[in-house]
Amino acid sequence: MTRKMVWASIGVVLIVAGITAVWGETQHWRVGRGPFWFHGGPMGYIAHELDLSDTQKSQIKTIWDGERPNVAELVHEFASEQKEMDALTSQGMPDEGRIQDVGTREGATLAKLIVEKEKLTSRIYSQVLDPAQQKKADEIRRRWGSRLDKVA
Repeated sequence: MTRKMVWASIGVVLIVAGITAVWGETQHWRVGRGPFWFHGGPMGYIAHELDLSDTQKSQIKTIWDGERPNVAELVHEFASEQKEMDALTSQGMPDEGRIQDVGTREGATLAKLIVEKEKLTSRIYSQVLDPAQQKKADEIRRRWGSRLDKVA
């Protein structure tokens, strides 16, 4: 009977130790250092790939905070145009002219968003990244472009 208790106790200790080790590793991953560093979203991915310092991250955050109102306004405009498009296309026989008009406005808003993105990217390149990081960023953009080509 005592032999069974000893082996059961050893088994419980091993199970608890295993669970604790696994839990500790997953906690390590969640703070952004480990195999799942990309959980920080796009910024976490880029920060990891470019090896950004904390100073560079704060500079990028400051630049983004300055651009956020412009981008938010354009995103809201695009969302309202999309709702208008959804309302037009949910009807039985949509008016082609009105759909064309809303589509043209959506295209113009999307063009403005792309211009804002490029201005933001340009400021980050010129004010934050060093030449080696700029080369890495260019490579990431090329890889992204090739992925879009594969999708198309």
